[in-house]
Amino acid sequence: MKKTSLALLVALGTSAAAVCPAQAVEPYSESPSQSHAVRSADGYDVFVGGVKRATFNVSDPAYTVRSTSSADGSESAVISDFDGTVGKALHTIDRYGKTRFVARGAITSAVFNGPTLAYADGENVVVGGVTVGKLKGRAPQLLGFTSDGTGLLAVQHPDAADDSTYVGSLVRFDLKSGAAKPLISSDSTSLYRDFKLVDVKGERHVSFIKHNEIYRCGGAEPQYLGLATETGEVRALVGETKHHYRSAVWSTDGTHVAYEVMGCVSDKKLGPNQFDDFNGVYVQDLATHKASRVVDGLSFNYALTGVNGSDAVIGSPQKGYVKAAGLKAATLDGQMTTTGRLNRAEYVHQLWDTRNEFNGNSSCGPTSAVIDLVTYQLPTEFGVQVAQPFSHWSKWGRYITDEFTNRGTTFNRTMNDWSRTGSWKGAHGWITGYYCGGNPARPCASWESERDFLARNGAAVQQGNFTPAEVRAFLDQGKFVIMSGSWGSTAGHLSVVIGYHDNGSFYVHDTYGAGTDGSYDGANQLYTWNYIAPVQMWAA
Repeated sequence: MKKTSLALLVALGTSAAAVCPAQAVEPYSESPSQSHAVRSADGYDVFVGGVKRATFNVSDPAYTVRSTSSADGSESAVISDFDGTVGKALHTIDRYGKTRFVARGAITSAVFNGPTLAYADGENVVVGGVTVGKLKGRAPQLLGFTSDGTGLLAVQHPDAADDSTYVGSLVRFDLKSGAAKPLISSDSTSLYRDFKLVDVKGERHVSFIKHNEIYRCGGAEPQYLGLATETGEVRALVGETKHHYRSAVWSTDGTHVAYEVMGCVSDKKLGPNQFDDFNGVYVQDLATHKASRVVDGLSFNYALTGVNGSDAVIGSPQKGYVKAAGLKAATLDGQMTTTGRLNRAEYVHQLWDTRNEFNGNSSCGPTSAVIDLVTYQLPTEFGVQVAQPFSHWSKWGRYITDEFTNRGTTFNRTMNDWSRTGSWKGAHGWITGYYCGGNPARPCASWESERDFLARNGAAVQQGNFTPAEVRAFLDQGKFVIMSGSWGSTAGHLSVVIGYHDNGSFYVHDTYGAGTDGSYDGANQLYTWNYIAPVQMWAA
């Protein structure tokens, strides 16, 4: 059944993000070799050391530009039409602003060693214009050269048809042999993500987040912020927490680490606002272990991108970059009245619209499927009384956890919830399973089971990795598009795109709340394509 459009042009009031912050912020003044791109009226302006070098256009307003520079700032590499994971073309810019086309393909990353440029085009590793080998997996990323220049530090992701594809492993790619030597590997006992290259006191290091969960929250095992040498020797594990680190950056003098952290709900009786005084961006002094919150809350427009001494830097290509001090995420993201296409959709939250005793932290995939289907292929309410965040009737909640029959299929498979308790049926039992590792293993979504559940309930499903233009075309047909992406973190998550804005952003029913932070109302959020960073989609 075709979804109905709420209106081709709708006023969303306070449900969407503003184009600029209302509070005063201090622009970030960069080091001479620091490079970034910022959206302008003409496209994306590439700056090096705060000085504009060139402007690049994108083929779709959803895409951005990613740039990096050589150590002395004399050369910059620019990946255009970047979708959060890969871009379509690679150029270089010299110190005089002269651009040179390098390659077209699936460019994930580019790094310099002096004047020598290396980049990853799909699985191919190209150094100095010559393909020197391959890195297997989904969208491998180059972090940088080893200090002796004989290898590359890189991150590999499994090419899996489930959300374990977001797990990373650090390898050393040898330029002579083309072999990839594992350094820090995700396995059944430990999962790693958010690898970044950082030179601490002149020595090459790699920072990372150690976590034993595929998704943001739900397990009892702690997360850590880690720092390792370029040979994979772990030098530091700090900041033990049972909450979720979205990202982290270490200072080059080794004195501070900045991080984004969100609280993880383990007791639903405390409600979705229990972490209002906790979520945010922090800078920790590693000598005193004192951490200061420099941004209250988590922004979906201003991500943590760097740390300069004791100052955290936040921003994005769409918004620019600022120092983080005394800021509020809600004010940064702002609110506005705007227009766009919005298809009519019911909203369901995976934590706060499901049974009180159900831990829905791993149920983003099932909840997304139910949002797609209810009032259309699932027209009959199947509700439950829910106690939090206030007593309310969740009219679709039992489709996620309870057995039901529709179109000849009884959805009676069983699976534990994220706490490894219960034998839940419905969408959760059908879609999730122990696919993604971890110790102990916890349920995550199978991409094939997501498709199968939608199809068995009567949806005409198209599955793939679509372009923004294709997504808008599906939305114009009245469909929704479920997306599996990283959603502002480096962990997996699924939610439902229900509309689009002509600035390239998309309206989303986020099953984990506004900003994907566990808050209650995630309806009609306006997110950028880079924030979602999708790698698999279902149009239905």
